[in-house]
Amino acid sequence: MPSRLADLVHKLQVKCRFKAGNTVDLDVLDLSPGGCLVDLKRWGGEVGERVLVKLPGLSFQPASIAWVEDEQAGIAFEQAMHEAVLEHLMAQARAA
Repeated sequence: MPSRLADLVHKLQVKCRFKAGNTVDLDVLDLSPGGCLVDLKRWGGEVGERVLVKLPGLSFQPASIAWVEDEQAGIAFEQAMHEAVLEHLMAQARAA
């Protein structure tokens, strides 16, 4: 079972829904109350683009793409996630 936080986060995926209505699943590389770092794969998100993001067990939340570089993107949540919610997500990843 992974013990490092980074190993746990890498088990998570975020669903991103765009204005056009299409949805893509992205691997989470880092997670904080204010946002997440994702692996873009072949997705072409743009800085400033507004998206809805869904982490496991949570509903879609408004967010925006803060930066894009080297096939990674920083997504900023419109409303910061409560620390207890972050701990719950880590517990889910630990159990997976």
